[in-house]
Amino acid sequence: MKNLSWISFVAVLIISAARATLLASDQPPGATAPQTLGPSDAPVTLEMFSDFQCPQCARSAPMVKKLKAEFGDKVRMVFRHFPMEKHQNAVLAACAAEAAARQHHFWEMAEALYRTQWMWGEAPAPRVALIDRAKELGLNVPQFEEDLDATELRERISADAARGQARGVKSTPWIFINDYSVPNAEFNESGIRAAIQAAIAKGTK
Repeated sequence: MKNLSWISFVAVLIISAARATLLASDQPPGATAPQTLGPSDAPVTLEMFSDFQCPQCARSAPMVKKLKAEFGDKVRMVFRHFPMEKHQNAVLAACAAEAAARQHHFWEMAEALYRTQWMWGEAPAPRVALIDRAKELGLNVPQFEEDLDATELRERISADAARGQARGVKSTPWIFINDYSVPNAEFNESGIRAAIQAAIAKGTK
């Protein structure tokens, strides 16, 4: 009887630990990890919440790409999906980017989606335009089409959106430099560069 009680106690500990791990995670079971660029031990993490149908996100993407290249391995960039309700095709576009990620072309698809917003953003049948982007990138199109409807991709997107809401994100684009939320007044190349430099300096003290 004592052995049974001990086994039950251990089982409760294991279940509790598993539950705690799940609650601490920023993604639900089955969701894949977010898309990143740069080493995991970089002193600065630039976490960007974006919506592929957002015009301002499309304008900001080249700037963020330039800053990532400028600081190299000192910056780890994390892309987070935050499709706004007012953008009817934003979720499907996010799925297209994640479907491309399964073929190791997330960042190329992201650039293509920003560049061609005018083609699919308000289109009544956006899948056609998104599949055309997959063809342009040389992806396995049948696989891409199948992945567009994968539950795991929507879980990935929902996980990012939930994380954004928990962190106070209200619009896109929205950037965190480590724990610093870049305000609108500083949301430009010089402002974000200064925030990165300050984060690097803080980390080297």
